[in-house]
Amino acid sequence: MEFLSSAILSGFVYDMLKHQVSITTASIKEKLKEWIVDEAVAPVLAEEIEKLSLNDEMSEKAIERKILGSGEIQKILSSIKPNNTTVITQNHSGVGDNVGGNKITR
Repeated sequence: MEFLSSAILSGFVYDMLKHQVSITTASIKEKLKEWIVDEAVAPVLAEEIEKLSLNDEMSEKAIERKILGSGEIQKILSSIKPNNTTVITQNHSGVGDNVGGNKITR
């Protein structure tokens, strides 16, 4: 998973504006669930996005330019890391065990 960038954030914000979703702490946390967002970061990020005076008539590229122009949002984005949860799914059919690799039999 890639780090949270201005382009990714602008896509989320564009979708939120397009679907008339308010930019709040809760909506930011929902959109950024694939990244580790600290409880203190989400409200600050939502507040900084609100300061940009974005609207639903703006293109995704215009939103990205505004986000790139905000030094405060850039600092916040650099502190957000991807959620590195690893999920292992195993499928097993037939006889035998579910242990991979070299097996030592005695």
